[in-house]
Amino acid sequence: MRVLGALLSLVLLSIRATPQRTDLDRVLARASNYVVEYGQALASVLAEERYSQRLVWRSSREPFETRLLKSEIAFVRVPDTTDWLSFRNVLAVDDVPILDAPGRLERIFQESPDAHVSRSRLASESARFNLGPVTREINVPTMSLHFVHPTFLASTRFDKIREEEFAGEQTWVIRFRERDRGSLISRIDGRKLPAQGLLWIVPADGRIVRSHLEVEGFVRERGGSKATIDVQWRRDAALDLWVPAELTELYEGPWRMGTKLGALERYDIDGIATYSNYRRFTVDVRIRVP
Repeated sequence: MRVLGALLSLVLLSIRATPQRTDLDRVLARASNYVVEYGQALASVLAEERYSQRLVWRSSREPFETRLLKSEIAFVRVPDTTDWLSFRNVLAVDDVPILDAPGRLERIFQESPDAHVSRSRLASESARFNLGPVTREINVPTMSLHFVHPTFLASTRFDKIREEEFAGEQTWVIRFRERDRGSLISRIDGRKLPAQGLLWIVPADGRIVRSHLEVEGFVRERGGSKATIDVQWRRDAALDLWVPAELTELYEGPWRMGTKLGALERYDIDGIATYSNYRRFTVDVRIRVP
């Protein structure tokens, strides 16, 4: 009888668990469709970005070096695919204009007609003025959306954590974690870095209104490293589209620097970017997809 009771309990647990998993699958399917449609709607959209970066002492969180980037950020769709690219075109660093900024987007695509090369060039160009000792190519606001894109959905595990109101919307907070070794994010030496994080998804239509991304091990040296990027979205009335409003980031690494007293102290990188003046633009580029 005890065995029969245990088996019955397992069956009841299975019956209870199946609808919840099915509901989650439905919400994920809506989110995946939303990301595809979002990529199409966001393509050829331009925004202004004001991006403050700091090097801060880990012990006190006080900054000892700062940088302000003023940029335009563009979202460009790759033809014949459901993929899109984010590109940061830095116009000024600490209010000093970058002379080659105008027309840089068009030049990159014309010089690198192969789609994979263009992706690499875009990531490199977007990160070339970042403050600090490490290249950061994941600090674009749409990075976390790719994990629910149909291309990567099957390689990521999802779990509902809670329900929460955010930005006036009732959302499901869903944890995601890449399976195995990861596929989207790589270290500078080519090693894949599995990512994890949270997505705030409106279950009725799959809209994503907030994301939280975590990546560990992005620095090769010993001592541990962790990147955390949080993005909040808002509705833009002119575009009738939910767009990135604010990005905050923190990079904890093994870096040390001498203080005024001559001691070596650990420091981190943090930053905050805000986005405004969203509008449509037209760029006549061609990408050859192999």
